[in-house]
Amino acid sequence: MNTVQTRPHKTWDYLLVLLGEMQVVFQEFLSLLCKEEGLLLAMGRQGVADITEKKEQVLEEMCRYEQQVMTVMSQLAGAENQGQLGIWLKQLREPQAFKANTIFHELFALSRKIQTQGKKNEILIRRTQHVVREAINLIYTGLGTGPVYQGSGALRSPAVLSSVQLKG
Repeated sequence: MNTVQTRPHKTWDYLLVLLGEMQVVFQEFLSLLCKEEGLLLAMGRQGVADITEKKEQVLEEMCRYEQQVMTVMSQLAGAENQGQLGIWLKQLREPQAFKANTIFHELFALSRKIQTQGKKNEILIRRTQHVVREAINLIYTGLGTGPVYQGSGALRSPAVLSSVQLKG
């Protein structure tokens, strides 16, 4: 009987350790998004590429922790509570369950911050894409590759440039 009580305690302890580590990883991802915002504003291409690689690694870690947490939660809750893990956790009166629930709320708050920062970065990326697209259009117009209205009002589209035409 003593081993039955010890095992769930170890499982709760393991869950709390996982949740704590998960918080650290979520915070790291939020930090990377904030750094990415600065690099996007500064147009630091290499820095953005480095941050993107780090974000992919941290996202993989986040997924691993999520799977591990769900496995432990499922073990603790049993088959009868699988569809309602959040409700099950809130109803428990054990100190570890209370602490786990608190950490979950902190993780949800971190998730909202991550979503907000991600949206800000997405807007910056779209703005950068627009600036680059407009710069390319300006270059094409300057090279005479865009359609041009003639004095008669007719629209003339030049042929695509070849290397021979560029040497001229």
